[in-house]
Amino acid sequence: MIDQRFSTAVHIMTVLAFEKCENGNLYTSELLAKSLRTNATVIRRVVSRLVDAGLVKSYKGKSGGIQLGKCPGEISLRCIYEAVTEKNLISSPERKSLKACPVSCSMGALMGEIIEGVEKNSKKYLEGISLKDLSKRIEA
Repeated sequence: MIDQRFSTAVHIMTVLAFEKCENGNLYTSELLAKSLRTNATVIRRVVSRLVDAGLVKSYKGKSGGIQLGKCPGEISLRCIYEAVTEKNLISSPERKSLKACPVSCSMGALMGEIIEGVEKNSKKYLEGISLKDLSKRIEA
């Protein structure tokens, strides 16, 4: 399962992409927190990862805030996913296999292939969606 950081990051980035299209303002973590109905600390943690990935720029100080680091059309959801997610979409618990059971002995490899396929196909899908695509769909 994707953790909430991905959906939080997509929301943040979509706000920034939409605002860039509208007026290019800097957004503070407090304003973003209101949009997401969460705490500004949550926003800052996610934004930190987005800054590290070069997807957003952060400006400190009284008149500081964040803005996109690239054009919305250059940022795919895959970029965002990879910036904020540490785990695969799904995972398989580590279990010792029962040597007398061929199914038990094979499950680690079988699940590894399945997980790899899900991750690969999901990333391919996310690659095809840009922030520009999302911001065009916002109903103002």
